[in-house]
Amino acid sequence: MLTPRRSDARRNREAILQVAGVAFTDCPRSVPLDEIARRAGLARATVYRHFPDRHALATAVAEKNLEALRCAVDAATDEGRSFRDLLHWVLATQTSMRPLATLMLELPRRDQQRFADEVIGILAPPFLHAQVEGQLRDDLKPADLTLIMLMVNAAVEALPVGDERKPIMDRLIFVILDGVFTRSEV
Repeated sequence: MLTPRRSDARRNREAILQVAGVAFTDCPRSVPLDEIARRAGLARATVYRHFPDRHALATAVAEKNLEALRCAVDAATDEGRSFRDLLHWVLATQTSMRPLATLMLELPRRDQQRFADEVIGILAPPFLHAQVEGQLRDDLKPADLTLIMLMVNAAVEALPVGDERKPIMDRLIFVILDGVFTRSEV
């Protein structure tokens, strides 16, 4: 039987995940665990106790992002967000969190596939709904979302790091979205 974590341990873990999420967004390259500890105001040992390496931290942040995606999909109807809005958010997050995306690509292939399958599983219901509504090309399959994410990832990797990257990536996302959605959705 697992023993519940102490409240301070839970707080520390959440603080580390929060800081890592920000660091994975505002740093152009890999973020060492020592930097995460410094930003969180915690001892290195505390960070390493929760996350023995950067891949464990990346996996935990990715799990947190999957939960955020589930919540966004659940709230999409109430908030009037279309599938295009959801997919834009996914792709924009992917491009803005480069260190996380890079670390995820270093995971064993089966773990990468598990995360890809989870993203597809979360997005499949609104994808299929958008297709039925005529907003999304009818020749696409939910699995094609993996190809779209791979294309975006390859494009980001090909661009130099710098301020000029964001407008180029924003443009790429819109071009890709225009290619998968019908004209009536654009």
